[in-house]
Amino acid sequence: MAPPVRIATLDDLDLVTSVAAAAFQDDPVMSWVFQDPATRPARLGGLFSMPAGDMLRGNGEVHVCDDDSVALWRDPAFEHGGLRESDDDTTAEAISDFTDGELERLMVLGATLAANHPHEPHWFLNVLGTVPSRQGQGLGAAVITPVLERCDAEGVRAYLDSTNPRNRPFYRRLGFVDSGEIPLTGGPSLMAMWRDPR
Repeated sequence: MAPPVRIATLDDLDLVTSVAAAAFQDDPVMSWVFQDPATRPARLGGLFSMPAGDMLRGNGEVHVCDDDSVALWRDPAFEHGGLRESDDDTTAEAISDFTDGELERLMVLGATLAANHPHEPHWFLNVLGTVPSRQGQGLGAAVITPVLERCDAEGVRAYLDSTNPRNRPFYRRLGFVDSGEIPLTGGPSLMAMWRDPR
């Protein structure tokens, strides 16, 4: 029996950001952006608080499974491929401790993703993360299934940028296919992945 999945609310912001930060602690792209392992957890929490807060305020959907796995989705109505304006105070607070090098690498990542993001309507899996102690137990598949089922029912494609080669077989089992490498200047590559509705 699959673990229960619920739609998160703004009250879940701290939970969502902490799960995402734990999940991405050893991610190749995030390890390149935030190169000090000691400060990386706090930096990731600040980074993920921005999209999570925006989506929890109604600009996307956030799903939680067993309080240990989260999926952050942008729906097809979202203006994909653009850089979303965010609250300046929220952004300033989230990145206040970032070093110049971290900000520079984060800008490279953001600009690269924006330049390569497709514009056609799709569900965008912005973040999928499960705390390390619960990985491999089916939570990741469970937490993204509600939106994938909606994609199938409504005939809509899904898209993601995979930051970790280790996760790509998992996405392929769910119907995603590689659609092109996205190189980062000075950093590792990501993989664009599409899923057609079934």
